[in-house]
Amino acid sequence: MMIRVSAGTAGVLGLARVPMDVAPTTAYLMVGGRCAVNCFFCAQARESLADEQALSRVTWPEYLLGDVCARMRRAELHGELVRCCLQVTASRDHVAHALEVVHSIRASTSLPLDVAILPASLGQVEELVAAGVDHIGFGLDAASERVFRRVKGTHWQRMLSLVEGTAGRFPGHAAIHLIVGLGETEEETVLRALWARDLGVKVGLFAFTPLRGTALAEASPPSLGQYRRMQTALWLISEHGAGYGHFEFGDFQSRPGSLVQIAFPDWLRLLADGRAFETSGCPGCNRPFYNERPGGPMYNFARTLSQMEIQEAISALGFGGG
Repeated sequence: MMIRVSAGTAGVLGLARVPMDVAPTTAYLMVGGRCAVNCFFCAQARESLADEQALSRVTWPEYLLGDVCARMRRAELHGELVRCCLQVTASRDHVAHALEVVHSIRASTSLPLDVAILPASLGQVEELVAAGVDHIGFGLDAASERVFRRVKGTHWQRMLSLVEGTAGRFPGHAAIHLIVGLGETEEETVLRALWARDLGVKVGLFAFTPLRGTALAEASPPSLGQYRRMQTALWLISEHGAGYGHFEFGDFQSRPGSLVQIAFPDWLRLLADGRAFETSGCPGCNRPFYNERPGGPMYNFARTLSQMEIQEAISALGFGGG
């Protein structure tokens, strides 16, 4: 059986020579063909004209699954990998194919395993959890129904129900992806992050990346200031218990619903180590250059930030206070 492997992961596993400023600490794999879903921003969307080996800015060449599993085991023993993440497109029999890959990985390695997938039911979620999956990653992507309908489709309530059902029946096993820059307000992103926190659901934050061949190829990515504000809000919500009342929203740079002030105690001090601006999501997931070009701007840092980078990130927020 063949499986797609992200270029960076292939480098870590010794499958290819890949120059890397920062190596991935999670093995990123992908299974399935062109997706049945038609997300406007995705290279794997049903109507996308992007390269079939692409997902976001990353290429995913194919390798033998058995060889990949054996190499992941060696990388685990050498401390080069701390997690595995399987991306699954919604193609024919995608859950069955995902389970087949999960069983192969589980037979080879004890790495925590996440599966980004669109299950049809909680019964399929149960199958994945029973097979040894640590997190089920739901591609919610849009912070609100308004944006979801515009860029993903009409199944908003079904997606929310699956996330809530997974969080309720399998506590600690649900995660969601949120993309900043799809047309949502910053208040909508904060509200969705609070919803996820209250459910016990992990949030992986992404910056919208325009990709050639997709329906949103000509759209603009979010400003660095917008992304830094959302990273800060997510950090305060998920790590420090901030609530809606700690955030003030208004018209910022002609964008209604923008975060204009934070009233959480000592919030600037809580940003001082820079961790708020590192890649968010499951533990050990650093996704180097998934949204970024090596020359920047750097939305998610895949490593510890320097003091200068921390200062620049805080300055990019665009407002003062404490």
